[in-house]
Amino acid sequence: MRKISAFILCMALVIGCLAGCGQSSGGSVSGSGLKIFMTIHDDTDTFLMALTEAMNNKAASAGAVLEAASCNGDATVQRQQIEKAVKDGYDAIICRLADASTILQMEIAAGDVPIVFINNEPSADYLKADKYIYVGSYEQDAGRFQAEYVWNGLGKPSSLNVVIMEGQKGHAAVPQRTNAVKYFFLDNNVKANMVFVDYGDWSDSVAYEKLEMFKITGQPFDCIICNNDPMAIGAIKWLKDNGYDTHKVLVAGIDATSGGCDAIRDGDLFMTVLQDTVGQGEAAIESAITLAKGKSVSTLAGATEDLKYVWVPFVPINSANIDQYIH
Repeated sequence: MRKISAFILCMALVIGCLAGCGQSSGGSVSGSGLKIFMTIHDDTDTFLMALTEAMNNKAASAGAVLEAASCNGDATVQRQQIEKAVKDGYDAIICRLADASTILQMEIAAGDVPIVFINNEPSADYLKADKYIYVGSYEQDAGRFQAEYVWNGLGKPSSLNVVIMEGQKGHAAVPQRTNAVKYFFLDNNVKANMVFVDYGDWSDSVAYEKLEMFKITGQPFDCIICNNDPMAIGAIKWLKDNGYDTHKVLVAGIDATSGGCDAIRDGDLFMTVLQDTVGQGEAAIESAITLAKGKSVSTLAGATEDLKYVWVPFVPINSANIDQYIH
């Protein structure tokens, strides 16, 4: 599913970086005269805002027209938006599914118009080569990087107590990131006791509240692994408010947000995982333009052999390499 040439993967890792914090990967695909419609579930989500900005910039440089709309988390509204986009003559659709289980409804609504799904990975069973594809980062890699770096940072203990703050219930990335953490420890014969696992809804304040609930149990723990940076920031605040040393109780996040990067430089966040917003946004636009022209995504960096995915690699970030990737 994710067979990419070693050369492409290495090059992508070198150029991978976050919107506003590094350099984009560029590209020369031309979308002159093409119209792309994008439907997202939430226009207040900070990651999606950055992703949308990257796509707007790429579409403009490629000569394509990009129109974005939010369905406010309503899958029915999202389907209606896609139906209207087809009637209005859009050449391709970019869709952040409000509910990953509704993918078939969206594909039926799109008909012959290709869809590039982003940010909320649907089942591979409903993707179709060079027509309905997914552009994003391989979520299991993010969780594996977190577990590996935290384990090394703690001195590779044979056992440890782990707190995991998950993102939003129902989001496809959540079980993938979380399970990758668990499998890393299992594969390395580490007895990892999951003393607390709960949803933090991607929020610093919700993560803080959930950790307050965990405090009542009085259980010991060695690290807090979070599905994103804002929850990690909430965890750091909770640790400090409760007298813990963030150099001994390690916290890991994902996304390399500006807040997460600041926390690494301050020494409070042990590591994060860079989700290349610019790379994902550019790859989504390049994929949409390519499919709109009736061509194959096989020409794009990160495309898989089954032509259902275009992967933009994650990059683990800590104090040792942050200045290399984050500017």
